[in-house]
Amino acid sequence: MVERALSWIGVRYRFGGQDEKKGFDCAGLVRRAFGSMAIELPRTAAAQYTQGCVVPREELRPGDLVFFRNTYKKGISHVGIYIGEGAFVHAASTRRAVTIDRLDAPYFSVRFAGGRRVLAPTVFPSVPAELRFP
Repeated sequence: MVERALSWIGVRYRFGGQDEKKGFDCAGLVRRAFGSMAIELPRTAAAQYTQGCVVPREELRPGDLVFFRNTYKKGISHVGIYIGEGAFVHAASTRRAVTIDRLDAPYFSVRFAGGRRVLAPTVFPSVPAELRFP
């Protein structure tokens, strides 16, 4: 999913956007990248923040989600995909499009809300889907 997200560097930002033709917003980019690996995520950054398990900043691995608060509205309002070495890919803004930034950049370091790791669900045919993966 990291490679997929990186392939969209430069794609324009579009609020509510979920594809490379019309543009992405942050959660749309994440949702689409994870969808390429058959992992379904909710539509918004705040809803995506409830998925998977918490990962401390120092334990982030490529593919983990990184969340930020109070960017354009109060609370969890931005998400990106960690790519390693302190960097993440995200749909930044109409001015910046899909790009790479660093977690230690002043703007993002003060707004960092946490990391989450979302793993692909294991398929157990005899167990109902709603019980397989939180």
